[in-house]
Amino acid sequence: MAEDVQPSRNAPHVDEPPTDRLRGGLIITVVSVLLVLATFYISSPTVPRVMAILVAVVGVGIIAGLVPVRGPQDFYGGLALVLLGIFAIIASAELPGQRGFAFGPGTAPRLFAIILAGLGAAITLVGMFSDGPRIEKYKIRGPALVIFAISLFAALIRPFGLVIATYLAFIVSITGSKEMRWIESLIAAAAMTVGCVLLFVYLLNLPFQLWPQANAPQLLLNQFADLFKNVFLLLQKLVPGLK
Repeated sequence: MAEDVQPSRNAPHVDEPPTDRLRGGLIITVVSVLLVLATFYISSPTVPRVMAILVAVVGVGIIAGLVPVRGPQDFYGGLALVLLGIFAIIASAELPGQRGFAFGPGTAPRLFAIILAGLGAAITLVGMFSDGPRIEKYKIRGPALVIFAISLFAALIRPFGLVIATYLAFIVSITGSKEMRWIESLIAAAAMTVGCVLLFVYLLNLPFQLWPQANAPQLLLNQFADLFKNVFLLLQKLVPGLK
């Protein structure tokens, strides 16, 4: 090959090694099964349960070699978005929905979760039928901080209000980037918070509390107590004889 001739970036993608398919399919299947189990503890389980079962079937198909994975980055990234959307649907299942023309607290989260899952499914299809790069090594710090920021927002939104929850969640998530600069981040967090207040409270008229309640710390502790109680009840049902 001549020195000035470069290999085509669109060359056919080599199939994933069996170990990669096994690892990827196993992760997808396990997470999907956990989401299926979670649907047994919500009042409207049909939609997220069906979605989680379908993703679990895809995971088994990956392990068995029945599902083509030509673009692993797009394929697994799309499935991750689908799983995140299912999780959001389950997490917001107990929030009231739309009544007439008025949005309820659960309307926007479920709507965005369904859109996210749909986009994830489209990206997964691209990874199935289009050649693409394999998954490269990744660092856990950034994704871990983003997940922690989402969890922090969910924990703070009721006792401490939308303003504090949004601002702190944005600051925590942005610390996952090595390019973070404190002054720009503080300003961007303020702008994001103002945007969320204008969108959800004033434009969509959602009943979000803006500022902390008088007993916010106690409410936060009660939320964690309820969470641990529900987890323990779930373990009791999954592990016979656990008291």
